[in-house]
Amino acid sequence: MTNDPSTNWYLSEAMKPMPDADAEILRIYKLGGIIGTMCDGAKVNTAVGNRFLKTSGYGKLTGDKYKQAAFLADDRFKLFDYRALAHLCAGGDYMFGSQGHLLPNLITGNRGTPKVSYDPSNPYIMLPSISTAPHW
Repeated sequence: MTNDPSTNWYLSEAMKPMPDADAEILRIYKLGGIIGTMCDGAKVNTAVGNRFLKTSGYGKLTGDKYKQAAFLADDRFKLFDYRALAHLCAGGDYMFGSQGHLLPNLITGNRGTPKVSYDPSNPYIMLPSISTAPHW
């Protein structure tokens, strides 16, 4: 697993922007939450996260507009498994580290490995919906 999207297919897929600008905001928010809570040593810089939410237009997403964007962003992660998590943890610095390509300085301390161990009987990981996930 690498920190390079040309050799890390999961990272490459995660970096693809959403066709809907509102869903893109929520996709970045969800990816940051995944890396920040599920990767070993990773911590979310809440000041950076809150600044992103304020400047991105997140506060203007309400009602059906929010529901549609949340559905599209959640759909990107509907078949999320341990392999995807491991590859995204490895690429976490590429997306959110000091030179991050999605949101620089959002994540610090990422060791590039998942916090949880692999369960061969159930490799899928249930992710909460964006609409029920806590903010940074």
